[in-house]
Amino acid sequence: MAGKVGRTAAAVSTGGSLISDVKLKQLYATMVQCRMLTERACRLRGRPRSAALYAASMGQEAIATGCVIDLRPGDTIALAPHNSIAGLVKGVPLGDIVAQMYARCTAHGQSANIIMPSPTQAAQLALAASVALANKQKKKSNVVVAFGDKATTTLGCWHKALELAANKSLPIIFVVEDNPWTDPASFDANEEEKDSGGKARSYGFPIITVDANDVVAVYRVAYESVERARQGGGPVLVEGKPYRLYSPTKRRVANSAARRSERDPLTRMERYLKTKRLFTPRWKNQLAHEFSQKLDAALKAALKAQRAPQQ
Repeated sequence: MAGKVGRTAAAVSTGGSLISDVKLKQLYATMVQCRMLTERACRLRGRPRSAALYAASMGQEAIATGCVIDLRPGDTIALAPHNSIAGLVKGVPLGDIVAQMYARCTAHGQSANIIMPSPTQAAQLALAASVALANKQKKKSNVVVAFGDKATTTLGCWHKALELAANKSLPIIFVVEDNPWTDPASFDANEEEKDSGGKARSYGFPIITVDANDVVAVYRVAYESVERARQGGGPVLVEGKPYRLYSPTKRRVANSAARRSERDPLTRMERYLKTKRLFTPRWKNQLAHEFSQKLDAALKAALKAQRAPQQ
């Protein structure tokens, strides 16, 4: 299952230890919850902007889950403009997420160390780097995981954040979700020459390319990168290449069922779990039933809440 990890700018061990069966099932269960949340967002009529952002995350469950699932409560994540499901993995209450999706008042993210997307991302990246700098100055072991997309890497603030992280050896992991937003049919996870690390200047810290549709591969890279940062090893740039299954303009991306199955991170993980005899349809149905009940309860509470004022 663990896919090929691309070239690196410096050596980072991805470890040889086995991932426990419990962790493998936890990775899958978390991705199921993320998928169900995005599917609920897709069904909203006249979607508020926040609901559309969750809907756009379909197909990116592996990168969000693998990078965030083992973070500590004191760690911080900065969300990408088109991938908000990492907040669910980090621990934002489901009720807050659903309330925001339905434009109800909520203190979304404030209790889970979440930096929400900004229109330009400049403020978001600056804040992420500042939090990492404060963690280091206060000698805390907390880390920051800052998500971005391909467009992020063209911004001047992106390079400033990387320069600061490199110069100060900050405990921060930059995660770039380099996906084919405008032309999904051109997706190729092996196009190494098109990765953001290759386009970026050399900052003197590891740049790792990983198959973002393989949650096991993502988890291994993220685990080692986070532990490296906690121990004072400095920043890491992780580039994932997810296969987005949804577009805000075209709804579900029109591709063959075989191609979708090949790239969909959930079906890939199901196949892997089956080889280890860790998956049954009954277990999957139980996961879906339990989370569906939680979603319904959160929706019922959200619809009773006061509608958020228009911005």
